[in-house]
Amino acid sequence: MPDHKMDTNTKHFKSPARKLAQFFEKSRNRWKAKYQQGKTKVKRLENNNRYLKKRNTQLKEKVKALESELKQIRATQKQLQQLVKKKKR
Repeated sequence: MPDHKMDTNTKHFKSPARKLAQFFEKSRNRWKAKYQQGKTKVKRLENNNRYLKKRNTQLKEKVKALESELKQIRATQKQLQQLVKKKKR
């Protein structure tokens, strides 16, 4: 049996450490950029969702106000038509 001294704690790479460091740095930077893009997209979607909910509430309130106004106008119109009918008699 060959007598090999194996140190399990040290790793031997074929590539020089400077090249490995550059590779790992580029890899990390790409991962960070991808993460930041995702984070930005999520934030934008959350803001858009908040805006749309607010806008929807505002539009519902406006519709209620317009329906109320329309109801008043129709009531006034009906009263005027009744007055016109009375005057024609």
